[in-house]
Amino acid sequence: MGAVTYWGILGDGAQMLLGDPKEALFSYDREAPAHQLKAVFPAAGLWEGLSQVVVYDGGRAVFRGIVDEQNTRLDTRGIWTELVCRSLEALLLDNEAAPSPIHSPSLKALRTRLLEPLGFREVIGDEGPAPGVLEIEKGASCWQVLAGFCAGRWGTVPYVDPEGALHCEGLEGQEGEIGEVLWAEVSRRPCKELSQVWQQSFRGAYDTLYQNPEAMVARRRYLSSQSGVDPKRLLEDSRRESFCVTLECAGALWPATGKTFTVELPGLGRLGHCPVKSARCRIDGKGWRTRLVLERGDMEDVAD
Repeated sequence: MGAVTYWGILGDGAQMLLGDPKEALFSYDREAPAHQLKAVFPAAGLWEGLSQVVVYDGGRAVFRGIVDEQNTRLDTRGIWTELVCRSLEALLLDNEAAPSPIHSPSLKALRTRLLEPLGFREVIGDEGPAPGVLEIEKGASCWQVLAGFCAGRWGTVPYVDPEGALHCEGLEGQEGEIGEVLWAEVSRRPCKELSQVWQQSFRGAYDTLYQNPEAMVARRRYLSSQSGVDPKRLLEDSRRESFCVTLECAGALWPATGKTFTVELPGLGRLGHCPVKSARCRIDGKGWRTRLVLERGDMEDVAD
């Protein structure tokens, strides 16, 4: 990232330039819908309550989120304000959907019932109706309803971009290159890899076999016919989880959502098209540093 600026949004919509943080940490985990930002700023006194924080790299927004915590600390060095934020997916996670059936469900209907009341004005995706009924159960979050609808309709995972637009059509992957690596660790985890999955057939017997011929240790699973789990996907997920690379490099590789990276590891080999499982991007007195956990990619020159 280049010239980064941090803006706070007050309850009345007014904006406040927050200045340069003493330290800031951006966090992404593919298993968590919302990204996180934790930053500490020097302050002259007690700030007004902030509802959101927007971070710009030059003129491009790279983070927008709600403020979960605003903590002000006084010590011998002065006054410090700590902000703990989550990206706007948090609004979908924190709010329950009204329990009711939606006949011929559509993105338009979900936008009216669930999304616009939470402040989402721009919702991107096909608004045509789907057959059947979408049952919204009591206690289901807006995220559960929307994510389930998108998975069933398009096979996608919804996300909110840093400008605040809610996308339902899925994230288009981007490829990046990693420069100088400060340190790296290649981890093989055979305990995660399955060798066989037996699926129950319509006869009731577990007699349909799916195998991973590359597995070095026998690890079997049995899936009932009602599980809804794809045995091929289960095998592939276990293979992906059995190998990862953790590395740290100088600079800020953010945002990391949906990206794959190619990296040269001196003495270890070259890894290509590796999906990002998690990312931590930090700035402090030493400058920007990024820590990535990369999964097995399509190309892998490190010997298996």
